[in-house]
Order: sequence, then structure tokens, then C-alpha cells
Amino acid sequence: MASSAVKFMALFLILYYVGSSLAAEHTVGDQLGWRPLVNYYSWVRSKSIKLGDTLVFNYDAAKDYSVAEVTQFKFIACNASNAKFFDESGNSTVTLVESGQHYFMAEGHCSDQMVFSVLV
Repeated sequence: MASSAVKFMALFLILYYVGSSLAAEHTVGDQLGWRPLVNYYSWVRSKSIKLGDTLVFNYDAAKDYSVAEVTQFKFIACNASNAKFFDESGNSTVTLVESGQHYFMAEGHCSDQMVFSVLV
């Protein structure tokens, strides 16, 4: 019985580390970065983003841009208050550790297309 538990734990650890090593890093917008008037929905459709992957947002913090991960309700309202994640440093990273729909936006720039959602 103890050997079964040890084998199970060993298998679990192997799968955990293999899965972690397969995680990818995606630069949002590729070479365009996180800025107005980029079609991020096309960008998302061109990627295979999965659980454990990291999204990298590169943008000009001096231009009052930001990144917020919000709920669907806040996303529709373009409201970053009480965001799950918020940063305005110019180089933001978000690791996708929960499955489901993730909503990203730059508050005040939703009409400039600085919004997208991704299903993980």
C-alpha cells in the first residue's frame, strides 16, 4: 500500500514539473506591444494560450497606459476598480493559474481597443 502511494506521488511530481516546463510566455501584441488600436482579439486567436502560461504586457507607462485583469462585469463597463491584477509600470506580467475566461483591459482606453479576453 505504501509503495502505491509513493508511486502515485512520484507520478504526480513528474507530471507537475513536466507541465510547468511546458508553460509558455506570450508577449501581448507581439512586437506591437500593449497600445491603442491593435486588434488583440486577432492576436489571441493566433495563439495557443493555456493554464500556466504567462502574458507579458509591454507599454509606455508615461502615456497613462495600464493593465488590469477584471471580472466580466467590470470588463464590459471598462472599470478597473477592485481589479484582480492592476499594474502601470510599463512591463507587466500575468501568469494564468486559474482555468476559465480572463478579461484584460487598460482603464480609460477601452474605446482604443486596449481590451481582450482569453479562455484558458
